[in-house]
Amino acid sequence: MNFKTLNIPGKLIYINVVVYIITQLWRLMLVLFCVSGFEWQNYLALHANLSDFLFTPWTIFTYFFTHADIGSDFLHIVFNMLWLWWFGDFFLRYHTGRQFLSVYLLGGIFSGLFFLLTYNIFPYFIYERAHTAVVGASGAIFALIVAVAMRSPNDTLYLNFIIRTVGVKMKWIAVAALAINLLSLPSSYNAGGIVCHLGGALWGFIYGYCESRGVNIARWFEQLCDKIANAFKPRPKMYATRGGARTVNADKRKDMEYNTSQKEHQDKIDAILDKISKSGYDGLSAEEKQMLFDASHRKRK
Repeated sequence: MNFKTLNIPGKLIYINVVVYIITQLWRLMLVLFCVSGFEWQNYLALHANLSDFLFTPWTIFTYFFTHADIGSDFLHIVFNMLWLWWFGDFFLRYHTGRQFLSVYLLGGIFSGLFFLLTYNIFPYFIYERAHTAVVGASGAIFALIVAVAMRSPNDTLYLNFIIRTVGVKMKWIAVAALAINLLSLPSSYNAGGIVCHLGGALWGFIYGYCESRGVNIARWFEQLCDKIANAFKPRPKMYATRGGARTVNADKRKDMEYNTSQKEHQDKIDAILDKISKSGYDGLSAEEKQMLFDASHRKRK
């Protein structure tokens, strides 16, 4: 599988799977060598406690590229990647890859901030705040789901239930997903994850609402990503010419053609001058006289 040939959802799935494998191998090494205190969750998961977050601010980005331990939680990454692929395909039917990336990344960041605010504002979470952390791409994926439902509410996703295939419209998928999360929040052991889902859904709604009015609210982020990407692109070598600096890669072929042409022309002039030295100017043909005249005229310019 060539990473460069994958589309944006494919590349994100690739990154998530690679990070998952690395974290599980790291966990295995710690277990085998009986090492404690260096669990990956401490450095990649987003912690609800603000003091912990201030010491690991990068986790607002890394948490949604990271998934939980192997075992029953293996389904966490499996379903997240399936939803990312399905809804990523629908999103790209009406948007560019840059727009997809901005909705996904901003959805993950927004859902993380929503999680931090919720856990530090509402007294309901006061006892869980100190030991709660979240991982997973669900918040970013919920942003995609709601953004797709806002853009194309009547598009249909076909779900295979073994007995029969059922077509469900995007708007009802979004509504059902939100309703399930809201109703299960008070009694769920995964309250932090649900809060992230709701935060991602809120960002998807904001994006879709602005898009319906012709406003790309994430344009600034797309431009920022372009600048960052361009900063890491290798710059072509430069060299000085009389007309100014030019790029080697862009002009290499033109320079080679120009040099070849000039050499051929100079060889003809040299042959004419040799002929003059042997038989005099009158021995030249009319074409040779004209070529010599043009060459001398060009030099005077």
